[in-house]
Amino acid sequence: MNYLFSRGSFASVCCTGCLFFLQTLTFASQQPEDPGHEKIGTVMGQTVYRDQLRTGKNISLREELFRLFAHPVKEHYIKEHRKAIVPTEREISFAASWFCKDQQILRLDQKEKNMIRQQILTIEKRLKTDQLTKAEQKELKDQQTELQACLDMPCRTFAHFMLDRWKFQRHLYLTYGRGRILWQQAGIEAFDAMYRWLQDREKQGEFSIDDPRLHSEFYAYWTSQKHGAFLTGDQKRIRDFLKPKWVPDTIKTENHFKKPGAKQNQK
Repeated sequence: MNYLFSRGSFASVCCTGCLFFLQTLTFASQQPEDPGHEKIGTVMGQTVYRDQLRTGKNISLREELFRLFAHPVKEHYIKEHRKAIVPTEREISFAASWFCKDQQILRLDQKEKNMIRQQILTIEKRLKTDQLTKAEQKELKDQQTELQACLDMPCRTFAHFMLDRWKFQRHLYLTYGRGRILWQQAGIEAFDAMYRWLQDREKQGEFSIDDPRLHSEFYAYWTSQKHGAFLTGDQKRIRDFLKPKWVPDTIKTENHFKKPGAKQNQK
């Protein structure tokens, strides 16, 4: 299957991407109401308890483990490598112009404007309270600025979402031994490189999962889950992943990336 999105899947990703992006703007670590003594691990120096694992019909254990362990590690890693991973305004503008050529994305982008306006109103109300710290005020104002920019630039939300994901995955691919890639509706994953990256972060002590069953479930996505033809080492698809049409030519090549101290094995 061609990993490049069809027009229909572009549209569905646009809607999902916008929602995901807006949710992550207000993401906060969930603390347990009654932690007790059921420690299951640590992440970035903080203890993780079993009652932080949410349960529900549409919530999988693996997704919860990623939320509690992988997400904080990823956020920390992005802050450490901000210059290489965080999209620039020029990159966002270029990608937004390219995506807006797709009329389905453009129409969905217009529909998302109402949700963005509601987000801005919510932030404005929170900023009027006097119970915020200076750090919280700054975070809210930064969110407000980004959301306003989404209103001002057509397709910006989708472009930002795609660039965020792509630049992170590309960085892992070029830094952690390359290997196979995995086609996903929301973009390509650096499958083997991400596995090595998480193992490296665990080795560095950024997270630990003490429960053997949970530890096995956390890595099952790479060790036992079947991905079929969506997982590939095809060189043409990899080249397309490294340089999609919707990024400007000024994005630097793999020479920009420093490899980890230990030599990585390629698959």
